[in-house]
Amino acid sequence: MTTSTTNLHELKRRATRDALRQTALQRFGDRGFDDVTVAEIAAEVGVTERTFYRHFPTKEAVLFQDYQNRLDWFAAALEVRPKSESVFDAVRAAVRSFPHDIEIVRQAAMLRTSLISGDRVADHLRVVQASFAAVITDFVRDRRSGDPDIDLLAAVAGTAIAAALVSAVEVWGLGGCAEDVDLVVSRAMALVESGLAPLR
Repeated sequence: MTTSTTNLHELKRRATRDALRQTALQRFGDRGFDDVTVAEIAAEVGVTERTFYRHFPTKEAVLFQDYQNRLDWFAAALEVRPKSESVFDAVRAAVRSFPHDIEIVRQAAMLRTSLISGDRVADHLRVVQASFAAVITDFVRDRRSGDPDIDLLAAVAGTAIAAALVSAVEVWGLGGCAEDVDLVVSRAMALVESGLAPLR
């Protein structure tokens, strides 16, 4: 398969995923999460249910795709940050570099908080947070490999920073998505960087 064929295939795959996601979010907003089926979403986009499940393992996963998109971009963005940069600055820069469609992110955040139960959201967010933590842990371990106790340092940093990122986006969603999401993320990062100074 040539590079141009591969690129065309990837563009088509992304276009199908985006169409499925946009259609699903629209239908969820119109009729409610539980009253929309995967079959309906797939039919409206002109694909099979099997194609839907190739892009999203579950119907609920559509509501968390903004995190998956950010995770892929985030990992790549961290890799190119300057070695001289602090971990916190590198994470902030990687988050800011994501070219998100703010309306899609906003819509998903609002729907998560209004259409599915808190327990279901929490289950998904545990997986999301663990994925971000793994990326950050590897990044810290690579950048600070000479530090004593690097395994503990990297694990704690990865877990704490990932929790701050995910919590920021969820608090932003619960607050009606009124603020700039990057500002909320920056405040959450500052809390971690300060060692949660307001609690001292």
